[in-house]
Amino acid sequence: MHAQLSLPWLPVLFSLQVTAWLQNTPPNIVFHYNEEPGARFVGNDTYRDHFTLLQREHTSVLIGARNYLYNVSLVNMTEFAHQRISWNPSGAHRELCFLKGKSEHDCHNYIRIGARVDEDHLLVCGTNAYKPLCRTYRIGHEGVVEHKKEIEAQGRCPYDPAHNSTAVYADGQLYTATVADFSGLDPLIYREPLRTERSDLKLLNDPNFVSSMVYSDYVLFFFREAAVEYMNCGKVIYSRVARVCKKDKGGPHQFGDRWTSFLKSRLNCSIPGEYPFYFDEIQSTSEVVSGTYGSTRAELVYGVFTTPVNSIGGSAICAFSMSALMGTFEGEFKEQATMNANWLRVPPSKVPEPRPGQCVNDSRTLPDVSVYFIKSHSLMDRAVPPFFSMPLLVRLSSQYRFSAIAVDPQVQAVSGEVYDVMFVGTDDGRILKAINVANPDGEPQVRSVVVEELQVLRNGDTVRSLSIARVPGQEDKLLVVSDDIVITIPLQRCATFKITNCSDCIGLQDPYCAWDTRERQCVAHSESNKKKHFLQNIPRGEHKACPAPTHVMSAIASQPLDDKDMDEDKCPKCSACNPSPCTNSIDNNSIGSSEKIVIYTADTLGMAVATSVLATLVVGFVAGYLFSRHFRHDTNYSNMPLHSHQQLNRLTDSHPYPDAGLNPSCANNKPINLVLNVPPKNANGKNANSSTDNKPIQKVKKTYI
Repeated sequence: MHAQLSLPWLPVLFSLQVTAWLQNTPPNIVFHYNEEPGARFVGNDTYRDHFTLLQREHTSVLIGARNYLYNVSLVNMTEFAHQRISWNPSGAHRELCFLKGKSEHDCHNYIRIGARVDEDHLLVCGTNAYKPLCRTYRIGHEGVVEHKKEIEAQGRCPYDPAHNSTAVYADGQLYTATVADFSGLDPLIYREPLRTERSDLKLLNDPNFVSSMVYSDYVLFFFREAAVEYMNCGKVIYSRVARVCKKDKGGPHQFGDRWTSFLKSRLNCSIPGEYPFYFDEIQSTSEVVSGTYGSTRAELVYGVFTTPVNSIGGSAICAFSMSALMGTFEGEFKEQATMNANWLRVPPSKVPEPRPGQCVNDSRTLPDVSVYFIKSHSLMDRAVPPFFSMPLLVRLSSQYRFSAIAVDPQVQAVSGEVYDVMFVGTDDGRILKAINVANPDGEPQVRSVVVEELQVLRNGDTVRSLSIARVPGQEDKLLVVSDDIVITIPLQRCATFKITNCSDCIGLQDPYCAWDTRERQCVAHSESNKKKHFLQNIPRGEHKACPAPTHVMSAIASQPLDDKDMDEDKCPKCSACNPSPCTNSIDNNSIGSSEKIVIYTADTLGMAVATSVLATLVVGFVAGYLFSRHFRHDTNYSNMPLHSHQQLNRLTDSHPYPDAGLNPSCANNKPINLVLNVPPKNANGKNANSSTDNKPIQKVKKTYI
């Protein structure tokens, strides 16, 4: 019985565990597909282009696609005339691709890398039917593009368009993180002629590269990989950040083509507690943004993290301080003394001098002991902690996961407070706009609000990348890139038809939007047009000078009020308020609706599920017990009553052969005890079939056919 009762409780216990730390913040407003227009660029409708954002310039973006590189205007998302680069693989390369067992879709040239070398030259690399190549193009007058030279791109460009690779061009050098072979089993971080060690799991263990960026004298690479320090306990994926020095020239002797400055640290994005819940798989990062957070001035990089695909469907946004990130590379190293030993911190006394992994003027003069040490000790002991000590935004959903992020930093509200506005893409085509409304004077805290949710792509299309596009003289936009389409949408939707009154506008808690008391409409504001007659309250989503909608006020005014409803802060006695008595505050989630929408929290839902399951178990147990008592048959023959001859006669009276009893072949049958197979006794204690003539009982011979 205990084993049977334990099974139904498993989902209940799981639900209670999840609700103990997670509450999905509902969006203040939702836009469905095509409800809000945006400029779109579509390359080809007949096949998948695998769009990649290569470079963003002042008024245009370079988009890599299948056999083409597009130069698209950010003003109206149209292609510039005479600036398209067409690059098809040769017939011989396509034949070789088919011989390798690849499909017709794979055997094309997907442009994966594009960088402007100078004002007149452009470096472009593509998969070229699984034989990567790079070309340098010269941009002539009136946008005429000429092919200048072509080189092999092994180690620079991936073979497969779906492979997770990244590249950045800095100081005249191309830094890439990709694979160097057809099978994808030789991952590397490369800058000609330097690369990571081949087949060394301590350096790179089946990585998926996410992004790369230049920071100070270093180039940073963000990726996820199988954790080598966890291999003795099983397989798990960790998020990493790796660092190489831009001045690295390789090591002495046989290390001339190897990095001497490659180090990596773990990125820790987790919900704190006695048993932290980790989001271990990084998916995307933002650019480095700087700002003031509470009383702290910091440079941050935001990242998208998810749980494994075979785990709970969870996503999170974490921010990391660049000073803390770079500080981990100055801490202790981690090592595995023997093959079966645990990974432990390296004592400072075992670290050689000069310290391995540092930037030096000429790395070729480093002593061999430093180069050998960094070859086997590239992993740092301390992980990079989240800046806010916890994720900024968490989603638990079986429908979608976060896939991309862009941040508009330090957006100033009417009050002068500044907020980092996060735009988060999902793998089913949504865009979530969120902010952290907690801005204390002390340590940074977290209290996030999801301002809006937009379905910008068809359901099922993944948002591959997001970026903020600023064009002089134009409204700032969000650039959304997927495999088949590129879209630009405004950063705000203050003038949407769904915002009809002051409460709706302020209830958005959108730093871009404010209520204009003169024009009586929701408008987009900026630092340049910040005016006194603009109303806004980002932390609370309500304003004392903002009257509630008339239809809602009249519906609530007739209801009795409690003392708590007379809170002067929620309904002050001022002329700007409606003359009706103080009313309950309007639910911010009921934007554009005349009725209050009740949204139950995860805790309430968990308790409801637990109560319903418990009630079902009790009712089922009681019902089963009663039915078993009613229909149970006693197996004790000694307590079972004997059938009387009257009961048997009742059966024979209705039989077609009444004289023969139950068997028409036996006319002289007497009633017998059906249980003991003996005749019943009469009042004298003798058998009922015994007579004075004491005739012997005639046995009936049975014949079996």
